[in-house]
Amino acid sequence: MKKLAIAASLLALSVSLPAHAEDSKAGGVEFSGNVDIVTGWQHDDSAAIGDVSGQLRDFRGATAPSRDTFNFYVDQVELDIQKSFGEKIRLRADLDFGRSLSGSGRNTDTGVVGSNFELEQGYVTLGVLGGEFLIGRFNVPIGYYLVDRADNPTISFPNTYNFLTPTNATGAKMYWAFGDHFDMHLYLVNQLFDCIIVGAPCLTGARLPIPPAAGVASPGDSAIPSWGTRFGYNWGEEGKKSTIGLSYAGGPEQAGNNAHLTHIIDMDFAVKFTEQLLFAGEFTYIQQNNLTGVLGPNAKSLGGYFVLDYGLSDIWDIFFSYGYLHDIQGEFTGADQQIHNFVLGAGYQITDGAKMKLEYRMDLHHYANVQPGLQPRNVLINPASGDLTSLSNAISAEFAYNF
Repeated sequence: MKKLAIAASLLALSVSLPAHAEDSKAGGVEFSGNVDIVTGWQHDDSAAIGDVSGQLRDFRGATAPSRDTFNFYVDQVELDIQKSFGEKIRLRADLDFGRSLSGSGRNTDTGVVGSNFELEQGYVTLGVLGGEFLIGRFNVPIGYYLVDRADNPTISFPNTYNFLTPTNATGAKMYWAFGDHFDMHLYLVNQLFDCIIVGAPCLTGARLPIPPAAGVASPGDSAIPSWGTRFGYNWGEEGKKSTIGLSYAGGPEQAGNNAHLTHIIDMDFAVKFTEQLLFAGEFTYIQQNNLTGVLGPNAKSLGGYFVLDYGLSDIWDIFFSYGYLHDIQGEFTGADQQIHNFVLGAGYQITDGAKMKLEYRMDLHHYANVQPGLQPRNVLINPASGDLTSLSNAISAEFAYNF
């Protein structure tokens, strides 16, 4: 109740300042945000063995043999508050509200804290050194997909986003734009995998198995910050703007083992061939060194996806996506497995800022033989012998309003 009261107080305070919102040009307070509602059904076949995957993974959690789920979910109600002080200083806070029992664990800490509120971003930016210096909590600049579901072409997220790349971090970042075509991000953070991950505690813990094993507590931040960068190249006229980015992120993500580094290499692209046709995608490789309890001294995983989005008219669009992930040692998904996923859907633009989407998704899992003495980190996934294949099918609808 105390956490809910705090969240309600913040919301009441924000809406009590309408006079400042009208004076944005003079450095007043600016408000924006979104409301995102999802409803859907997912079926796991009889071979499912407890992987946190599929279209509704953020809401329903792990798969189970012959499991069916059909529910309505408040993915998030987000309020973004921004205040400028002249041309050099800017404050921003992204406040995410939800309900842990009917929303996504991406913004309510489902199963760990049960909070109805999460601070997605909270930072101060300064104009220095020919660029922008940011300190605080921010969305990590890596990959194509954004943290807010409503801002992406599909309803569900690709598995590279779900399992491999960081989303939010706390630290400091520099951003430079070199003319119209090149830009660069450079950052230092407490840890790369701060949040938003299903079943992981926000703000406090390093990356854990997903879902975390019973009794496993967060090991906390390492003594040395992690780091990352993204180089971007941008081109195209208005309505056909395209980009390609190359990212690296790494650091001592294992608390107490500062010499054991994690490395992430990522390439993302978004090409507008015409104003109606978007072709986007991403390729990711991650390696965590000198781990115990996995198949080999280093844990490696790789994957990628592509998205095609075509606008049939000013209000209708259709999209298709294919993704692949191979978690070679089982460190990131909980088992040595390969996942193929297929997405097909359509979107309808109701009015400015309001859109509905309908999406079908299939996830095909192939689990490799788990040998005695080399069990996966996720205790829920432990096939006795031989290979195993499972299939999840799902269909969902989303209503999102950005204001």
